Amino acid sequence: MNATELQELLEIAQQAAQAAAAVHRAYRQKSFQVDNKGSALDLVTTVDREAEQALVAAIRAARPDDGILGEEGSQIASSSGVVWILDPLDGTTNYVYGYPAHAVAVGVEVAGVRRLGVVVDTANGRNYGGIIGQGADCDGRPLQPGQTAELSRALVGTGFLPDEAIRQAQGELFGKFMPHVRGIRRSGCPALDLCAVAAGQLDLFYEVGLMPWDIAAGAAIAEAAGAQVLTLRSAGLPDPTLIAGNPALVAQMATLLSQLGAISS
Repeated sequence: MNATELQELLEIAQQAAQAAAAVHRAYRQKSFQVDNKGSALDLVTTVDREAEQALVAAIRAARPDDGILGEEGSQIASSSGVVWILDPLDGTTNYVYGYPAHAVAVGVEVAGVRRLGVVVDTANGRNYGGIIGQGADCDGRPLQPGQTAELSRALVGTGFLPDEAIRQAQGELFGKFMPHVRGIRRSGCPALDLCAVAAGQLDLFYEVGLMPWDIAAGAAIAEAAGAQVLTLRSAGLPDPTLIAGNPALVAQMATLLSQLGAISS
């Protein structure tokens, strides 16, 4: 797929994401149903479901032969080699509480390869997009990852899975690696964390057990901006282990996690 075709996909992704963002905005002014996905820690709302419907409708109207994989159950096979990976509301718990870290995330794979992503920060009105090999931007401003060279000076974004036993294991691991970094931040929205890596606002992002829709859009933007996105096999925690940042820091973080027994050789 050539650069022009990828740009066309990016524009469709932006239009679809804005349609879902409109759902986010509409429900800020009215009540909505909140359920859980088998755990009180893992919420799903009317907003998630309707935002995914808006995404799917926009994409299908423009690209009826493409595949779709959405967090809220949309699954359509591709006959074109293009697959859209959707998180209609990343940061659902934040949205429910009015905490300003939630987004629409739209990633695109072509022939199984990550190619581009769009993330709309619906809490703060920012629009991120990027095509791998062509750069990334936020509202027209080019993005560039930070150049911190030492792990001890790195600000690291991370997250916790919605499972109490796994959270306990994650907490024990964080206690071991915290002395090796400058600080840890947890937004509850991995798509925005990966955009923060792309923008140099976080030096690294590290998390385990993320699903394809958690990763696809933000990882594409981070890579498009020049970051490395590395996935490894976890040890003692759910797969995959994902690390994103500049290559020097990614290598140092992978080494530290290996030394701590958190990744498989």
